[in-house]
Amino acid sequence: MAASDYIPISYPNFSSQDAVNEWTGRDKWDAVYTVTLGELIDKGIFDWSLDVLNWSSAAYSTEQYSRVCNYFIERFRFREISIEPFYEWATMLHRKLVYELMPKYKNLYKYLDDDFDPAQVSDKYHKRRAIGSDYPETLLSANADYISNGKDEESEDIERGNLQEAYNSYVTEYQAIDTHLLDELESMFIGLYTVSIDGM
Repeated sequence: MAASDYIPISYPNFSSQDAVNEWTGRDKWDAVYTVTLGELIDKGIFDWSLDVLNWSSAAYSTEQYSRVCNYFIERFRFREISIEPFYEWATMLHRKLVYELMPKYKNLYKYLDDDFDPAQVSDKYHKRRAIGSDYPETLLSANADYISNGKDEESEDIERGNLQEAYNSYVTEYQAIDTHLLDELESMFIGLYTVSIDGM
């Protein structure tokens, strides 16, 4: 095969949308090994509402489900699925989300909903009961309850570390839970991006 068979002689005028569209689009998917997610979407094959893909019952919330589904498509649109046929791959994706990932990530989503404070080091809760008696000569015992007043006391000590250090650590190390979740779905795709422009 000569280079001229796959390298174009001329390129489109990239300032013209019509010229670019002749080189790209739904009929220009050039998957190398399997098929790209974008091609499956464009052909109406990949749809989160399919029973084989719908994992909404395992999601943390409706909002989280919708957000992750959209992020999944945006992130992996130009990636090839790891195995064929599609339904076997879709079954594996569903199983991974429902049984392996969401049981773990649900707790993290809940943690963020509970007023996450990046500077908090510890949270200690204390509870005690103070008992008083108007009869000091009488000992309180299991069968002689001469209690005349009692008071429950509760307190919470939240220890916060250095705010600047916590902030720097948060900025440099924090990744959204959605990102961690989709990182674990990388194995569902071949590790390459399919170029959808002929010869480029």
